Amino acid sequence: MPSYTLKCKCGAFKATFDAAPHINFNCHCRSCVAACKAIEAKEGFDGISIRCDNSGGVAVAIFKSNNVFIKEADASKIGFMKVGERGKWARSYCTECKTVLFNGFFPNRCGANRNALTETEGGEPFTPDDAVINILGNYAFDSERVPVPKHGAVPFGIMLKFIPLIVGWGCDGRNANEKALIPEDMTKVEACTITWE
Repeated sequence: MPSYTLKCKCGAFKATFDAAPHINFNCHCRSCVAACKAIEAKEGFDGISIRCDNSGGVAVAIFKSNNVFIKEADASKIGFMKVGERGKWARSYCTECKTVLFNGFFPNRCGANRNALTETEGGEPFTPDDAVINILGNYAFDSERVPVPKHGAVPFGIMLKFIPLIVGWGCDGRNANEKALIPEDMTKVEACTITWE
């Protein structure tokens, strides 16, 4: 059975996964990119970047809640960033080294920083078996820089994999118990500015 570890650079946060990611992709939407840029622009950034390459997208690995095991998560060292004052979800990051931990953490699924994933045995960087596609290229800050394989929206095949996670089919929902990774009050979460409206 595969085993993977997600750690921030300073070691304040650690999670393990007992299965390979359900979906891997690079997201180029302005929302994901803006939130992650805002976190990585913080003073003292010394973390593991979530950027997939020079194109500006973010490297995401989606896991089912059944496969996530939080080992170290000190709530006092986890910060959150949303997009705009009315943002509906928050990206979590380590406040010490500023590594983005999750691009989204929900009861049935989470989107881990793929660049911070390693194989538990040996610590080798995680490498997806298949080509990683680039999604939401039509919504990128610079769509010309989005590399191939490139999709303007979310491809149908990925949507088919996402729908069961959204509705909770085959998921145990236990991520809801990880209070350190879910903000209590979204009105108090730091917001990055929406610059593209």
